[in-house]
Amino acid sequence: MLRERFRRPLDSAAARLSGSTREDAALLGVDLWGSLAHARMLGTTGIIPRASARRIERGLVELGRRWLAGTWRLDAGLEDVHLNVESELGKRIGEDGARLHTGRSRNDQVATDLALYTREALAAAGGKSLELAAALARVAHGPAGQGTVTGWTHLQPAQRLYWSGLLGAHALRFVRDAERFGAIRRALRYSPLGSGAIAGSSLPLDRFLTARLLAFDGPTPSSVDAVSDRDSTLEALFAISLAHVHASQLGEELVIGAMPEVGRVELSDAFVTTSSLMPHKRNPDLAELVRAESAGAIGRLTAALALLRSLPMGYQRDLQAAKPILFEGFEHLGATLDVLTPMVAGARYLARPTQDRSTASVEIADELVRAGVPFRTAHRRVALFLSGLPEKDRGLAGPGVATRIGRAFPELAGRGFDLPAPSEEPERRRTFGGSARREVDRLLALVDARRRAEARDLARVRAKWAERRAEFHLPERLFDDPLAGSVRKNGPGG
Repeated sequence: MLRERFRRPLDSAAARLSGSTREDAALLGVDLWGSLAHARMLGTTGIIPRASARRIERGLVELGRRWLAGTWRLDAGLEDVHLNVESELGKRIGEDGARLHTGRSRNDQVATDLALYTREALAAAGGKSLELAAALARVAHGPAGQGTVTGWTHLQPAQRLYWSGLLGAHALRFVRDAERFGAIRRALRYSPLGSGAIAGSSLPLDRFLTARLLAFDGPTPSSVDAVSDRDSTLEALFAISLAHVHASQLGEELVIGAMPEVGRVELSDAFVTTSSLMPHKRNPDLAELVRAESAGAIGRLTAALALLRSLPMGYQRDLQAAKPILFEGFEHLGATLDVLTPMVAGARYLARPTQDRSTASVEIADELVRAGVPFRTAHRRVALFLSGLPEKDRGLAGPGVATRIGRAFPELAGRGFDLPAPSEEPERRRTFGGSARREVDRLLALVDARRRAEARDLARVRAKWAERRAEFHLPERLFDDPLAGSVRKNGPGG
């Protein structure tokens, strides 16, 4: 298609490399929305007859319904989703279908589609991040959150925490991910539609009208930049990769915690597998796969950066290769969060303080500081004291340890200092953001407040998008689950 000036058809291998129909299925809904806005603008401004514009609109909505019904699928021979829509529209409504592309280039069309898709996918990714944060917060608020567990630094015992403090810290990260997705989404404020191939149009296009119909704040200020800008793609891929890193770190906590030697997490049967040889095994395969997904996410971000690094201003066909990278990024993130959320909700978080060694050496050093001993001196003395204890007593939990402490640190005599039991340690640290119950409760309240605020913004903006689409009677189901991926969205039964 679009080869009227050439004497020979496109080489078959070149056609396979050039085509993007398979991945473009993810853009079908937003392409119809953008085309509807463009058609209405053409009719409103008189660039094409109003009657023709109305027929185009009805034809586009019908294509959406046929797609949902499974009676129309994209033809790989037509190169991309844009030509598929235009071709099928022409078959349905005749000559008026040829008017749709008036004043438009595929360059600004694909930029508009990507902006609309990215906006939708960012909202979905933010929503799934909030769901994971909510699952973590629910566990933290519940009975399991009241137990204590040893915190790790360098994967060695550090200071004890409430489970609620540890889970709340993970929840805070996923709230930040949702806020980051939201910030990128809110920055997608301007519509590229009407920028043309690179220099706009000599036709009297009303770019402000199409921007309003697509729920943008206004049109992009530079047509040259609009057709070549992929900042939001890179920003989205970075946010996706960081969310995967946070998911991987949580997955690692679950993998290590589920080791029998550690015994602090018990994963639900729904999220473990067994060995093909050893029937006693409960392998945390799904947590391991969550961890592994971060590698692909980082690779996609690197690939997109490398793809864009040397492109001159204006549309270059290289940009086509960025689309599947973005689609795959969102699809893999959605799959990861969909698994991780019920995994953390269904796990058991175990607190066995009687089996754990105390990490209260810091409490001895701090009490020495209160008695006037310089901290570095106190640190050295406590370290030497610990090294002189038998191995079995170095957790400061053996019989006679209190007597040894009294002899080693006479400055503590008469100060009423008691070595805290492991389960009591978190309450000793009451600084803002510390491990004490009041500070953990403050953290969880902050997580809940920020999570609700972002959820309210998501609900508001989704309602605005649905309201704009309703002006065209475009089926809202076309925009369900933008993280489903292009392959799964390639038409019912595809």
